[in-house]
Amino acid sequence: MIRTSGLILFVSLLFSLPCSAANSLSLLTEESPPFNFIQKGQLTGVATQVVQEITRRLGITSKIELVPWARGYERLSTEPNIVLFSTARTPERESLFHWVGPIYSFRLGFYARKADARHIGSLEAAKEIGSIATYRADYREQILKSLGFTNLDRSNNLQSCVRKLMSGRVDLWFSDNIGAPKVAREAGIDPREIEEVFTYTQNSSYIAFSKQTPLAVVQQWQKTLAEIKADGTFWWLAQRWLPLDAIMVPERPAQTDVTFSLNLYTENSPPSSYKENNQFTGLSVEIVQEILRRIGRSDVISMVPWARGYKMAQSDANTALFATTRIPERESLFSWVGPLYQQRWGFYRWKGSGVEVADLDAAKRVTRIGTYLQDAKMQYLQAQGFKNLVPTNQNINNVKHLQQANIDLWVSSDFNMPFLTREADVLPDQLELTYAFHTVDNYIVFSKETSPHVIRLWQMVLDEMKSDGSYQEICQRYNYKP
Repeated sequence: MIRTSGLILFVSLLFSLPCSAANSLSLLTEESPPFNFIQKGQLTGVATQVVQEITRRLGITSKIELVPWARGYERLSTEPNIVLFSTARTPERESLFHWVGPIYSFRLGFYARKADARHIGSLEAAKEIGSIATYRADYREQILKSLGFTNLDRSNNLQSCVRKLMSGRVDLWFSDNIGAPKVAREAGIDPREIEEVFTYTQNSSYIAFSKQTPLAVVQQWQKTLAEIKADGTFWWLAQRWLPLDAIMVPERPAQTDVTFSLNLYTENSPPSSYKENNQFTGLSVEIVQEILRRIGRSDVISMVPWARGYKMAQSDANTALFATTRIPERESLFSWVGPLYQQRWGFYRWKGSGVEVADLDAAKRVTRIGTYLQDAKMQYLQAQGFKNLVPTNQNINNVKHLQQANIDLWVSSDFNMPFLTREADVLPDQLELTYAFHTVDNYIVFSKETSPHVIRLWQMVLDEMKSDGSYQEICQRYNYKP
């Protein structure tokens, strides 16, 4: 018993070490837009947001500290448990640190005042230039030093570099294609007034860890970054800041393989989702397609009978079904993203049939009510004690059944009814609403086994669409007013 307890204690301590070490990390970055910078009093930028997402997922509470690059680099080189980002991975630095990434790619080159039309064709020609602005202790300065440049004019901040260039105090500025325009704007200079006159190389930026950092912590960060890239969070964060070719950085062999795919199901239910000219379309389909586009994913949407999709969304991992009505009976079965739209449920009769219901109790006394198999309206009425429901696997069949008097009423909604009747070659005004009994919202549901990070991402992207107006534009195409 003593040996067993000791083993359990040892294993417990072993697994707690990475988490403990991870929370003792010092996270450092510099002012370098669009990667890391202060905006409206908050630290933001593409690298900052990626690091913040990693720390959020790992439960790390350490705050990011903004420091001059030279000071951060010195601490990274000499102290344990230091994280510095974003750091260019160069041959000179390879053995000095542990690396997590890549985060983005970039192009290094020499910039001149556009009015000067000063073009150079080689590194040797650049060495003959009067002076070149560099950021003190920055990797770009280190590169030029290693290449034998002796005509460097060093500055303690990036804005000074571009200001010296525009004032004529230096002849060139050594920078990158992503940061240069942003730094120019921050310095009050129109980026169109500078131009890249010679490209030196293309490189990638990483998160650097001091050598004394436990390797298990570094591997944990790399695995989490791979997950962020796999589920689309990385693309969503990066595409707001970077050109597309900068995001698509070839991955080095990962220490832990991370793959992720989504099974996306919908039904034939216009105007939410349907086929037109052999293409999926509809209000919900367009919303989901826009979410996929924003997170850089190409998962395929499949159209299936509702009952089948509903079953798979409960049993299969990484499965989404839309648009699904949110009712108490379903609340704990799925994870929810939405709402996409709202609808009002009611009992519809064939015009002139004379079937009247004034409440749910009266509807229970009707002989036959057509429903769509396993959809929310059927489940809701079953929970209310209805025994007179006649389900069908194709909702459009209910229109024909109502027309042929095979059912007395059809349960539908103001959102679907006009489209479904037209699909059945029936004019919507041939049906009448006799009693409306419930208002509901429709969502995208995910199987419970789906990562909560995926759910959070999809909800954030949908909220973004509602804020920037793209959601409203989609709704307008289907005559739906949110």
